[in-house]
Amino acid sequence: MYYRQKKNSPDPFSGFGRKRSVYYYFFEYGTRAGFDMYLSSGKENYLGELNFKNPLFFDGKNFLSTKKIIRADAVYDRSGGLEFPPPKVKKTLNCLSFKTLCNDKNSMYSSLGKFMPKSIKIKNKKELGMALAHFPAKKIAVLKPAKGLGGKGIAIDLPENLAKTKLESGTEYVLQQFIDTSRGIKNITQGRHDLRVVIIDKEITLAHVRNPKEGSYLANVAQGGKIEELPIEKIPASAVKVTKKIQEIIDKKYNYPLYSIDFGFEDEKPYVFELNDQIGFPSEKMPGHTLFIERLVGSLGKMAESK
Repeated sequence: MYYRQKKNSPDPFSGFGRKRSVYYYFFEYGTRAGFDMYLSSGKENYLGELNFKNPLFFDGKNFLSTKKIIRADAVYDRSGGLEFPPPKVKKTLNCLSFKTLCNDKNSMYSSLGKFMPKSIKIKNKKELGMALAHFPAKKIAVLKPAKGLGGKGIAIDLPENLAKTKLESGTEYVLQQFIDTSRGIKNITQGRHDLRVVIIDKEITLAHVRNPKEGSYLANVAQGGKIEELPIEKIPASAVKVTKKIQEIIDKKYNYPLYSIDFGFEDEKPYVFELNDQIGFPSEKMPGHTLFIERLVGSLGKMAESK
C-alpha cells in the first residue's frame, strides 16, 4: 500500500476511526494469504518504477520500521492525484490511464455517455452560453468542473442563473442534465440519493446508498451526506445490468481496476453520475467490509503473479 503523505509507526492508521480495524484487516488477511505486506508513505520514499525505500513492514500484528529498499510485486495505490503510478506500470490498483479517465468527467462521458445524463464540455463563457441553449429554460441544470472531486465547485440552478457563473480561466467544465432523484429508489430509499456500486476483480463487491443533508442536492459524505450499506442482492436489476455493460468497456482495457459507479435514479431509470478510482475503505460497521478486503487482496495477488 502506498500513500504520498507520510504515515508513521507504530500505528499509521491511528486517526482512521471506525475504518482503522479494516485497514489492519487488509494487512492481516494479506499476511495470512502468504504475502509480505508493506506500507510505504511519503513521496520521498518512492524511487521510481515499483521501488520504495524505508517501508513499514507488517509482521502479522504490528508495523515495523525498516531501512531497506523493496521492489513491490503489486501495489494498492492510495496516493490520489496523477503523479503515481508511472504510465507503463500495470501492477497497481489502479493504472494511470484509468485514474486519468476517472479524473476527467468529459473523457468519462466520451466513453460512457450512453449511460449518463446529457453532458456538454465547456471551456469558456461563450461555450457556456451556447450549451445552455440546448437545455430547457425552466428546468435546472448542473455545471461542474470536469476535474473536480468531492462535490466541490458544483452549481445547480436554472440556465439563466448558470449563465452568470464565473468560470476559472484554463479550467474545463461540464454542463449536465439534472437528474431528479427526489422520488428515491423503490424499496431502497426515499428522497434524493446516489447509489454506489463497487467492483473488484470483475465482481460487484459492495454497495451503499448516500443521502444528502436536508436542503442539499449533493450526497457526498464530504458535503454532509449520510451513508448506508446496501446488500449486494438488493441492488436494482437495472443498475446491475448497466454495471455489467460498463464492465465490458472498462475491465479488460484497464487491467481489471478497483472502482465504483455512482448512480442516480429518476422515474426508476438509473443514470451514471461518475466512476471513481479512489475508493475509501468501508467502516467496520458495514458487514460487507470483509468481502471487500478479501477480494482486494485476491486481486493484488493475481496481479503480482501475472507476467
